[in-house]
Amino acid sequence: MKDSIIRPYFIASLFSIMSSSNESVVSFKEVDFHYDFRKPILEEVNFNIRKGSKITIMWQNGAGKSTIFKLINGTLKNTLGVINTPDGTTIATGYQVVLAEDKELTVQEFFRKYFNDDSVFNIDKQIADILKVVNLKAPLERKVKDFSGGQQARLLLAAALIQDPDILLLDEPTNNLDSEWIWHLTEFLKDYKKTV
Repeated sequence: MKDSIIRPYFIASLFSIMSSSNESVVSFKEVDFHYDFRKPILEEVNFNIRKGSKITIMWQNGAGKSTIFKLINGTLKNTLGVINTPDGTTIATGYQVVLAEDKELTVQEFFRKYFNDDSVFNIDKQIADILKVVNLKAPLERKVKDFSGGQQARLLLAAALIQDPDILLLDEPTNNLDSEWIWHLTEFLKDYKKTV
């Protein structure tokens, strides 16, 4: 049996571990994805994510974890199969590294880029509140590139959280974080009311 066929079953089994609701917020039905048809990344993936679930996907590099995230948030389009999310579902992704173009932004510009509500002229209060959640002191005029790797990881998480999404996707959120902050993040996510 090819490794690419084994992986989806392993991943799908993780999704059934924890659920807090019967309402599905994401479902994959017979989903395939490849860049080159001779080298499939995902084949016949089937799973449902229930509202309020907290799920971890753990597997080796190159197994398709980030691909699943990109299929969920619409960055990639599946080759075959069906991906469903309820109409109006909001999704935010906390990535591993700050985009090169974002490093030149000030903290305020960085959050303005990722904050979904254009009707809010001054988002300084929302920024201050979300920075408390990630335990980071960040002057609004400071450039993102001037923060350490761990601080940038917190900014990335905060940029996802400030969007108040229905589904929060975190791509390797513990990278560049010390053990104290990993504990803090874990406790925060346990109490987080939406799907992670």
